[in-house]
Amino acid sequence: MPPPLGITPPASDIVTLSLISHTNAGKTTLARTLLRRDVGEVRDAAHVTLFNESYTLLEHDARLLRLWDTPGFGDSARLLKRLQREKNPVLWFLSQTWDRLTDKPLWCSQQALKNVRDDADVVLYLVNATEPPEVAAYITPEMHILGWVGKPVLVLLNQTGPTQDPAFEEAETTAWREHLKDYTFVQDVLRLDAFARCWVQEERLMDVLMPLVSAEKTEAFKQLKRAWHQRNADIFRQSSRVLSELLTAAVVDGIEVRSETLLERVGIGRKELNKEYQDAREKLAARLADRIVATTNRLIELHGLEGEAARALGKLTHEQFHTPQQVPEAIWSVIGSVAGGAMGGLIADLKMGGMTFGGGALVGGLAAGIGAYALIKSYNLVRGGDQRLHWSREHFREQVRLAMLTYLAVAHFGRGRGEWEASAEPAHWNQIISGVIEEHAAGLDRLWKEAVEQGTLPDVLSKHAQALIHDSLSCVLARLYPNAPSTK
Repeated sequence: MPPPLGITPPASDIVTLSLISHTNAGKTTLARTLLRRDVGEVRDAAHVTLFNESYTLLEHDARLLRLWDTPGFGDSARLLKRLQREKNPVLWFLSQTWDRLTDKPLWCSQQALKNVRDDADVVLYLVNATEPPEVAAYITPEMHILGWVGKPVLVLLNQTGPTQDPAFEEAETTAWREHLKDYTFVQDVLRLDAFARCWVQEERLMDVLMPLVSAEKTEAFKQLKRAWHQRNADIFRQSSRVLSELLTAAVVDGIEVRSETLLERVGIGRKELNKEYQDAREKLAARLADRIVATTNRLIELHGLEGEAARALGKLTHEQFHTPQQVPEAIWSVIGSVAGGAMGGLIADLKMGGMTFGGGALVGGLAAGIGAYALIKSYNLVRGGDQRLHWSREHFREQVRLAMLTYLAVAHFGRGRGEWEASAEPAHWNQIISGVIEEHAAGLDRLWKEAVEQGTLPDVLSKHAQALIHDSLSCVLARLYPNAPSTK
């Protein structure tokens, strides 16, 4: 529990991280993502942050994890030249009086350096990873300056863009480590993009921080680290539960239709039967659309995000979604983009009332025209043991794919990016999910059979589905981030 109001915990129970970087590298943006709330001002300009700002990252059991957002370093090369002339560079620099209006770069640099010297337990030094390390001219002078302060430094790679294949990301990180190897105070280099980080990467950050905290604060940080993990684990479990509810509803959903007679099977009365099947597909597709929207909104809420997808889709009426052809194209685009557009085939099926395909094998992966679903119209619906029409086993597998892609899209959307918006997901997400679905095929098929063929009660199915999706998502995250702590 937090300490009583107005009482500050003892210094040994406060662990302080200072975010520092060259100006306009994205410190405040990353702070928003880590804090899960909007703080400071974000603009594409130099020296937007002018004062050191302290925020509570986590408060647990009278212990405090604090994050400082600092003004960025300004003219680092000029600053280094001035410092090199002094016998005690840092002391001299901090004793000067700089005008924040007439010499803003030096004034901001001074504020940042004061914070690091006086408050930081560990420095989180942010770099713009769009520039190769050897091109970023500000790195060398700023490393020299931080070296004089003598605090442990973790280098965080920001602005890395959408997540890449793990091997590519590791190679990029290794290049930065190699470039910084001569600076002994740099303890490690980690990727932590304010726009596209995942909570699993935050777990890795906490692991790396553990040995860097001073001995007197080790116990406090251990408790804070445990609380941080518990919060993330709770959100992950809740997300798994939300997805399991989506999948359970998918396998139990069905539409009553009359049984085919022998004459209908050979073509007599087929027109009437096809109309009945068409209506069933439209109803199932509309229900599925409703559930996709509700699930996405719930995931957005769980992850502390906001955005048009959550608000606009949540306002759509039940009747609108039960006439899929009348839903505006823009709305279907939003639904299709919750996982970056990869589910174009499934969304096309929903737009047409579930009539365009049957959920066959995925022959390609992604938005931007890389692929689509095989169109197997005849097999998208099957008659279950209850004689109702249900989504086929193949179609259900593709819904599982959509569920996992949707989760990844939300879990990687950093709050510092702003309100939720659509974006194309990386190709390797779909490749990894394909492998995990194949490995869990027996469990997915068993779940489908229990519902469609055996009529197992929804409560039992939900438990099976939750265990299955939790394990599947854990496998996906483990492959995306092989160096991160286990999510299981």
